[in-house]
Parts: sequence; C-alpha cells; structure tokens
Amino acid sequence: MRTSHNGHKQTFKNQNSTKYLELKLQNTPSQNVDKDDIVYKTCLLLVTHFRNLLVHSEDNLGFHTRIFSHFLHPEEKFVFAGKSKMVTSDTPTHPEHVVPCAVLINECKRLINEGQLSDSQIAKLLRKHWRLARITKAEQAKLDFELGHKSTMPSGWRFETGNTFERFRLAEIELLELDRFV
Repeated sequence: MRTSHNGHKQTFKNQNSTKYLELKLQNTPSQNVDKDDIVYKTCLLLVTHFRNLLVHSEDNLGFHTRIFSHFLHPEEKFVFAGKSKMVTSDTPTHPEHVVPCAVLINECKRLINEGQLSDSQIAKLLRKHWRLARITKAEQAKLDFELGHKSTMPSGWRFETGNTFERFRLAEIELLELDRFV
C-alpha cells in the first residue's frame, strides 16, 4: 500500500520492481557458488554493456581493456589458465591475458554488430577466451615485441573457432597447472 499526496491509501504495483525482484530471486547465489556461473554471468553482463555502448555512444566511449580486471577481481581467482613452466620463485613475472583484452572487446563488438549470435552465445565465446596466465617478463617481451601480438591474435585466428592458446603456442609458452577449461 502507498499513501497518495492527499492522504488516501492506494495499491501500488510497479511492474519493473516486480520483474527486478523475480530476476534477483532467480540469480540469488546459493551456498555453493559456482565460479563458472559467475564468470558466464559476468560475460553476459559485459556483452550487454558493450551492446549498450554501441547503441548509445556515437564515439565508442566507454570501451576500455581494463574492464576485465575490474569486473572480476582478482582475475586469477576466476579465469586463471596456468603459469608458464619457465616461472620460478626468482623469475620476474607478468599476468597475461591469453587472448588480449582488446581482441576480446573488438570481437564482441564485431559479433554484436553482425547480429548473427545472441548475447548468450557471444558471452559463451567470451567465457571461453577470457583467460589469464602468469608468464615471465621475457615471454611477455617475445609475445609483445618479437611476435608483435601485444594486442592482436595471429593472422587467420577466429573468435568463434580459434584456439584460445594460439598466441602462446606460437611463442612456445607452455603452461603448467592448466585447469579444465583448456
């Protein structure tokens, strides 16, 4: 019940509030939180965000590669793929996105603009490729400068069908502690 400005009681039913409550109840985490589900839902949220930016921003404002590290923090707890076999306790290391964040964003934008896949399908692809690895600084330099893949994937690589680890394969970076997503 709601009281109007003249003091009369009114029944107030806000459909948007009801829908929000229904969605909130459906998405309430249980005692056993599934990290895969959290990552997928975050990917879906990112795809929705990217779509909103494409529709409402004339100058591509709002797109930044750091969005990934801010949405799931710390990323290593959610999307860790492994560490290079060259990493030791004495080795300077670097957290590296297996597929560069710029590629993740650009591919999502491309797929949204093409209109062939649903947001859920795009989110599943994003989930597949959003991976973080710990590599050495020397391996990072090889990826970035020797191979020229700081923010790109190798020629011919496709978001829809490509091997997430193709850049690492070309750089001969072998990961240990690979999880089940590989």
